[in-house]
Amino acid sequence: MKGFKELGVAMTGVFPVSDAVELARVAESSGLGSAWFAEDYFFRGGIPYIAAAAMATKRIRIGLGVVNPYSRHPALIAMEFATLDELSNMRTVFGLGSGVPFWMDQMGIYDYKPLSRTRACIDLVRKIMTGDNINHEDKFFKAKDIKLVFKPVRKSAPIYLAFEGPKGLELSGEIGDGVILSIFCTPSYVKFAWDCVAKGAKKVEKPLDDYEMVAYMPMVIDDDLDNALNIAREFSKLYLPHSQEGGPLMSHAGVKPEDTLAMRKASEKGDDTLLSQLITDDMLKELCLVGDKDSCIKRLQKMIDAGANTIVAFPVPGTEPVDNAKILGTDFTHQLK
Repeated sequence: MKGFKELGVAMTGVFPVSDAVELARVAESSGLGSAWFAEDYFFRGGIPYIAAAAMATKRIRIGLGVVNPYSRHPALIAMEFATLDELSNMRTVFGLGSGVPFWMDQMGIYDYKPLSRTRACIDLVRKIMTGDNINHEDKFFKAKDIKLVFKPVRKSAPIYLAFEGPKGLELSGEIGDGVILSIFCTPSYVKFAWDCVAKGAKKVEKPLDDYEMVAYMPMVIDDDLDNALNIAREFSKLYLPHSQEGGPLMSHAGVKPEDTLAMRKASEKGDDTLLSQLITDDMLKELCLVGDKDSCIKRLQKMIDAGANTIVAFPVPGTEPVDNAKILGTDFTHQLK
């Protein structure tokens, strides 16, 4: 897909479900194109968020970003996807990724074959969502005479993949309908992601005319830059220490492997003061949408120019997601191209 599609907002399990419903309603009434709901362990579940938001809206797309092929069997994923597709009147975009290894390890269900397992999962999910009777067996999953007892409203709902590295992004281009980029993505990373996606699509001679690149970005809009940076820093402490050292996401943001390692060690030791010092202002300005409206609009335009089709404002504790949705819809949407 070429060009800018829409702005959206996201909600994480930090916030009550009632807040998610209000966010979706305001996003729709403010003219935004989508509302996305994360499933982060061990917060509130993404699927109840999706269901509540779908019932509260009529027009906007509802995105699930993302579930994984470890904690649910593909048959359960297909069942839930098909139900949500019916509930939302085919407005749901489904996201599937390998999951955060840290969380998967906590549950003892990570087997370190994320690409192969994700490929197999999506293959089986799509088969079951056709509504046909399915018998299937691969290295990871079995399906014996599985058939949905209700008729899916469509046999081919969009499934977007979520990966950071080049091989995962290639897989997204090969078998996905789109890709959901992690928070902290930058214009440089967006260009890198498109190169990888194109490589994967080329393997199967798949056109990318309808392929969508969705970019999650933490957003703190505040005329007081110091206050905005402090809020973004507190949020970043939850995620940056668990980033991949030297991985493409951090590398394209200019964050060195030794920086990530230092943050991880400080987090493990509970040294909050040191962790705050390690997450610099310059780092936050590169990784987040932070500052006054004009600064955020300029940063959004750079992401669009790099190839992001849909940009989703990721909620940061200490901000008001509903107020941000209003600002995005009324002040930002018409200034982007």
